[in-house]
Amino acid sequence: MTTPTFPTQDSCPLDRQFRMTHTFHLLLCADEPAAAELESTLKNASARIEKWLILRCGGSYSHSITVDGIGEASARALRKALANLGNGVRVHVEHMLHFDRAAKAA
Repeated sequence: MTTPTFPTQDSCPLDRQFRMTHTFHLLLCADEPAAAELESTLKNASARIEKWLILRCGGSYSHSITVDGIGEASARALRKALANLGNGVRVHVEHMLHFDRAAKAA
């Protein structure tokens, strides 16, 4: 298995005023990768995990993982890496901008 490479520079002029987070929604069959494999993939992408919610839905698990510290290009690469963990893995990502009051005051 090859280790995916993630873009190292995701900068935007708006970075000083906004903070971007990404929420990855994954649906996994019970026999697909465990949380440890997901966490390892997130760490390889240098994503800081803010929140991780796991729900059991019948024979599958629904993960909602909110990360910080990566830009849009890295989030797209991470979505692709997560989807490649197994055949039954479905991934959807939400990109969210948050106004950063502290950055505007500086």
